[in-house]
Amino acid sequence: MTNLVPYSLALAAGATYALSAIFSKKALDCGAGTFRSLVWSNWAITLCFLPYPFLADGPISMMDFKEGVLVGVLFFFAQMSCFVALRRGDASIVTSVMGSKSLFVALFLVLLQFESNLPGKLWISAALAGIAVGLLGWPNKHYTPHLLSLILAIFTSACFGLVDALVPQFARYGDKFNMLFVMVATVGVLSIPVIPLCREKFFEWQPEADKWLLWGSILVAGQAVLMSIAVGFYNVPTEVNILYASRGLWSIVFAMWLGKSIGLNDASSNKAVATRRIIGASLLVVGIVLIAQ
Repeated sequence: MTNLVPYSLALAAGATYALSAIFSKKALDCGAGTFRSLVWSNWAITLCFLPYPFLADGPISMMDFKEGVLVGVLFFFAQMSCFVALRRGDASIVTSVMGSKSLFVALFLVLLQFESNLPGKLWISAALAGIAVGLLGWPNKHYTPHLLSLILAIFTSACFGLVDALVPQFARYGDKFNMLFVMVATVGVLSIPVIPLCREKFFEWQPEADKWLLWGSILVAGQAVLMSIAVGFYNVPTEVNILYASRGLWSIVFAMWLGKSIGLNDASSNKAVATRRIIGASLLVVGIVLIAQ
């Protein structure tokens, strides 16, 4: 397989992201704070990318700066939407719905004329994704649905999809390391004005919540590095996201496996709901595989 490296990185990133979502959800349940968690996560990602300029072939050019800022702004708002969605809904649902990102990658590749046409099977994939979203968000009779969480998860997926469509195109004409560094640096800088929105004391350590927040932030930063290499250094964004979509299935597995042991409310659903979620996440993967064939 010629693209074994990016595919392996994407698969590892999907599992890492799912585990990060579980820990981040636990941190939010313990009172870490939505905006506080967002800033922690964003700064952890920024710290992991600090060595990138030293790996570049030259200084940051104006093109690297402009393109990096553009995708950085998109990434920041996607991150914010993701955390609000996690705060209002179940981590397994939010993460699974975000598996539709590959559909948005393919769509934006065509709309931005990076690809010549939109294959008919994309509509089949879109239909499967719609059914999957319905299954993922279909609660049991004792559960109140979080419609806003689903909407935000879809919006997050679209924003991240646009980022993944743009990054490999921008990387062709500039320095990959510099562009990716500017992207995450923009995310870090844009996080500063969010601090006053935090209801909690930002720098005060909260033992129960922050131990989960710390692990969630470390893991989300690690998966960001893995995906930046898979997307930015290999021009197969749609294919890479096929394996990255496995985070939906991973999140369900982790929620069922770790949820009860760490006291995560996400794991309280009955078997019927868990089965629907697994079917929904699987349909997302099937739909994504269709568009890459």
